[in-house]
Amino acid sequence: MKTLVLGIGSPFADDQFGWKVAEELQNSVKDENIQVKIVDRPGLNLLRFIEQDFQKVMLVDAVNAKAPIGQHFTLSAGDIIDFHGFFSSHSIGIAPSLALAQALNYPINHIKFYGVQIKRITQKDDILSNEIKAQISPIACKIMKNLK
Repeated sequence: MKTLVLGIGSPFADDQFGWKVAEELQNSVKDENIQVKIVDRPGLNLLRFIEQDFQKVMLVDAVNAKAPIGQHFTLSAGDIIDFHGFFSSHSIGIAPSLALAQALNYPINHIKFYGVQIKRITQKDDILSNEIKAQISPIACKIMKNLK
């Protein structure tokens, strides 16, 4: 089964979370059918990844749902579109991109989202908070279990 894992984020504060999870997965995944990529605020370019021939797509990104810091979120494609907790450091985030994909009749049922409520949201430095660092390995492990 061809699988894509996209670590989504930016180089700023806790928005690096998706990148850090993807980096950990890149060091662990040895299956040629699994691609792990890091993308910087893809916006509508997310559709380019969706339209490729993957049976499973996993998105990893920061969340700002005003939930407890470090809370995990696992959402299906339909849930993503209705979820309003994404922190978007980019002009168009995951939910609007998937809503557009759905409107264009792209298949999205094979997409799953993994995220964590972040602490440091608007800072323009490269410091990842300790609470979020502590969530990188647990989310990477959760994704690894779902890659099988």
